[in-house]
Order: sequence, then structure tokens, then C-alpha cells
Amino acid sequence: MESSSRFRGIPDIIYGTAFKFDDTAALVAVALKAGFRAIDTAANKPQYQEALVGEGIAAALESGVMQRSELFIQTKFSPAKAGRDPAIYPYDTTKSIPEQVEESLSSSLTRLGVTYIDGLVLHSLYPNIEDTLTAWRAMESFVPSKVSYLGLSNVDVDSLRQVYDAATVKPSSIQNRFTQDTVPNPDADLPPGLPYPDVAYDRDVREYCKTTNITYVPWGVLWSNPAILDDDPEQLLARTAQKIGVSKQALYYSCLRNLGGCQVSILCGTTKEATMQEVLAGLDKLQRYLLESEENKKIWQVCVDHVRSIANGM
Repeated sequence: MESSSRFRGIPDIIYGTAFKFDDTAALVAVALKAGFRAIDTAANKPQYQEALVGEGIAAALESGVMQRSELFIQTKFSPAKAGRDPAIYPYDTTKSIPEQVEESLSSSLTRLGVTYIDGLVLHSLYPNIEDTLTAWRAMESFVPSKVSYLGLSNVDVDSLRQVYDAATVKPSSIQNRFTQDTVPNPDADLPPGLPYPDVAYDRDVREYCKTTNITYVPWGVLWSNPAILDDDPEQLLARTAQKIGVSKQALYYSCLRNLGGCQVSILCGTTKEATMQEVLAGLDKLQRYLLESEENKKIWQVCVDHVRSIANGM
């Protein structure tokens, strides 16, 4: 397909398919019917079921929910980890990194049932920057023929800077965990092995994204952030959301998209159809609400400032 007929840019909200397992196809179809026009997945199992994502997309396309050009599909090349079962990767782990990237992308295209990918993300860094850059250059070779945009995930600001400086095709997006917990101070109640930012709420990475015009895609924005969502004794977000007539989650997402600085695209992974509809309808309603009066803007801005004060350390 010609690049001129593809989806342009990175959508404001993306449906995440991690840990949906056997329900993946049905949930993707439901999400697309509800109005999502961007899907995030990855090639490695068992966290992701890329073939089932493809089934859900095919069902939506066949039923006329949308056309392929109206849909942003993002998947990931996942570097093989020491000690992991090679069978979880869609490539021969004994081959060179460029060959692994090529096999992974080919598998993704087949599983997803498409001829091109809108976004291809390097799922994690290699232990050394040389291998990371080798993988990135291999990914670059498929732009624009089979891939429109490239991105990085679970990356620290120093590594991001090195990739950006060396890249011919610059990163368009960064998908990182958004949390107050950090590498020096992880949450002891969560499973080991989760990625953490070096700085609370990934402030350093977000600042770099601002200076380089990279879209920041936070993940874990609900369960990783009780300080913003649930620890406010005045329940500002809950009270304001009720007043406006939207869900607290929709208002929170609206605030995150307006943290200031870099463009933010929200990753939403709910398994509930009602929540999908509430979030999308709520975001639409908030846009209309802000156009109605200056007073409405002031009410909303109080919530934005509250979230900014925590996330930006103001």
C-alpha cells in the first residue's frame, strides 16, 4: 500500500492488548467497534497474542467498522532475553540481530493480516548500545516500505539520546512506564522484573521528548499511579468528573494529555466494553465542554494543574 493512504501521525489514545490472552481477538473487535482507532501489540508470547489481535482486526474490517487506512497498528520487536524460552520469540534466536528483526516483522505482518505496520517499536534495550543500534538500523531498513514510524520502549534518557543521535529514521514515540516509583526505589509489593524510570514519572525522558518532538506513550497509568488517582483526600478528579458528567478515568486521561511539553498519547488496556465507551465518550465530551465557556476551562485547568503538580514535581 502506498504510504500516502496510511494513517498519519500517532493517535491520542491507543488500545493495549497485553495480557488479554484467549480473549484478545474478541476484545480487539469490541475496542474497535467502541471507537478505538489504534491498537498496540507485540510479537512475543505469552504476554501478547499477535495472531489473535489480527483476528480481531480482521473481524472489524470485514464488518465495516473502519478501513485499514483509518487504523493505526503498532507492534514490537522484542530482543531475546537470556534464560527465556526461545519459543516465545517469532524468530530464530541464533541468527544475527538484523535477521531476527526481519523474521519478527515478517511474522507480525502475517499474524496481523496486513501488508504494513504503522508503528514498529523496539520493545527493550540490549545490554549494550551497539546491539541496540544494530537492531534500530535493521528496523530503519523497513521504513517506509513496510513500516511508517519507529519507536522505543522501556528506555532511559541516556540510551534514548544515543539512539536518536545515531538514527537516520528518528524515533517517533517512546512507550515507557509512568510511575512515581523509580529504579532506586521500586515498589516492593509489585512483581520483580518490572521496568522503572530513573526519575519519578519519567520526567527526564518526557523532557527529552519535548525537545525532539517525540510522542510520549505512558503505560501503567492507572495501576501505577495511586498518588494521582486515589491518594487525594479532596478527591478532586472524582468530584470534577462527576460535575462534568464523565468518568474519572476519562478526566485523568485528558489531564495526562495536557501535562505540558511533549505530545502524550494514552495507552488504555481495559477489558470492559462499558469502560471503553465511557473513556472515548468522556474524552469527546470534555473537548466539547472546554469549548462551551471560559469557566469550564478554568474548572478543567484546576485538574490539569493538580496532575501536573505531581507528575512534573512542581
